[in-house]
Amino acid sequence: MRTTLDLPDDVLRRAKIEAVERGSTLRQLVIDALQREIGGKAQLRKRLIRAPIQLHKDAPLRRLSPDSVKHLDSEDLQRSELGKTRALHR
Repeated sequence: MRTTLDLPDDVLRRAKIEAVERGSTLRQLVIDALQREIGGKAQLRKRLIRAPIQLHKDAPLRRLSPDSVKHLDSEDLQRSELGKTRALHR
């Protein structure tokens, strides 16, 4: 399968040099790196069997529905993006 990657110039340059030093192709270097990365992460992932944090039984967050939490999270993300945009235009 073909795909296009947009890589920073310095990363691409170092990858090409590495491929030549290994006596390989850039294509094979990318394939090997992706297989190592994907293979390693797949083995490390474990299913959570309990909540990563424990909330006090009176915590306000316990009374919110999952949709309410998603809404609050998206509002926070929008505020954050707006702050970044304003900072860029100063």
